[in-house]
Amino acid sequence: MNCYSENIAPDSFSGIIFAMEGIDSSVTLINGPSGCKFYHSSVSDGQSVHKQDFDPLNYPEKWYFGQPRVPCTYLDSRDYVYGSREKLEEALDFLNKNVTFDLLAVINSPGASLIGDDLKSIVSSSIKEKKFVIIETPGFSENICSGYERAAIEIVKQLSIPKQKVQPFTVNILGLSIFHKYYRGDVKELKRLLNICGIKVNCCLFAGCSIEDIDSLSSAKLNIVIHPEYGCETALFLKENYGTPFYVCDGPPIGFAATEKFVEDICTILKMDRSNFKEESEIARAEAFMNISRVNSLTGLPKGVNFAIEGTWSEVYSYTLFLVKHFGMIAECASIINKERNVFRKKTTALFSKLYLPESLEKNIMDTSSELVFASGNTIANLKLQGHRFSGIETSLPSLGYIDVIPKTHLGLRGALMITEQVLNGLMFE
Repeated sequence: MNCYSENIAPDSFSGIIFAMEGIDSSVTLINGPSGCKFYHSSVSDGQSVHKQDFDPLNYPEKWYFGQPRVPCTYLDSRDYVYGSREKLEEALDFLNKNVTFDLLAVINSPGASLIGDDLKSIVSSSIKEKKFVIIETPGFSENICSGYERAAIEIVKQLSIPKQKVQPFTVNILGLSIFHKYYRGDVKELKRLLNICGIKVNCCLFAGCSIEDIDSLSSAKLNIVIHPEYGCETALFLKENYGTPFYVCDGPPIGFAATEKFVEDICTILKMDRSNFKEESEIARAEAFMNISRVNSLTGLPKGVNFAIEGTWSEVYSYTLFLVKHFGMIAECASIINKERNVFRKKTTALFSKLYLPESLEKNIMDTSSELVFASGNTIANLKLQGHRFSGIETSLPSLGYIDVIPKTHLGLRGALMITEQVLNGLMFE
């Protein structure tokens, strides 16, 4: 049975919402029907917990419909004929008087963008003393990466971010969002590694940043793009408008070698000492080696184990390189999402050709026979329902529901150790 569908992947509309929801003290108002809010509110609340309970009776307002995040104007057929101004003004009045926020983002749903309401005029007449951003067309039939990048460029434009004096040894992190499964741990690890080298992270755009962080975007010495599909256009825009140079990671820094290259390149550009990082990297490598060696001495694993991977071009590239080079595993299947965002397509294709596995890029992950599957919770659950025996390692949303009390990551040194732990335990307790 093949019921795997790429059509359920999040689109540009979702990318815009999750980008705006990644700003602290912000409210994202959807101008659209209530059906557009439930998924986005659930994901936002799950990734960035602000409330203590799930009780829908605590959020009875008609704009929230029992959820604490992402209010909406609940448009119906009448509004699509006569316009959404009345409901939008009522919602804005409620938010202005009852909700504390530093930034309001008003986003048209795909259907509402066809109505033709002048959102800027409506919002500006209601919101007088607070900052707001308006996106009237969410990008029909485009993917989540496009929406995320559009939101990034629009927020810089609409907030009129000033050009500031460049601060030495400072960087911005681009290409992370709350839709990345371990974004909190990713931010923590990236900041930690760069701080070891004396480098300060100025702003992690849309990954728990504040309005003050966004206002200081132009003061960074360098912009770092972690996920190329989510950040290259933003980096180009910031370079064109503020002159900030940028560095695009050779795929997300997954694994020891990728992390070492990432830190070495940044330190070279900013002329910083990386000796403290090198020492920590050697300790982490030794710790991973000891555990891999013990398992290998008993079972011969993980060398030669087949794995399947699902992700963007750059994610598949980074995971595959680490799993093949460090563990000696075999990439049996690689399922690419957002194929049209081909920043890393050539590089990933070349890697699989070099591994003599070009056919792996053509396989459907729902047909995999791999012992380890690195994928979203939906894909893992779908494979389990088909009776396939394997160990699933979540790399992206949607999640199976595991509650991460301690922030985790697959990036950096700690991320490499976590993947090592997950691989070894996955093989031992399949």
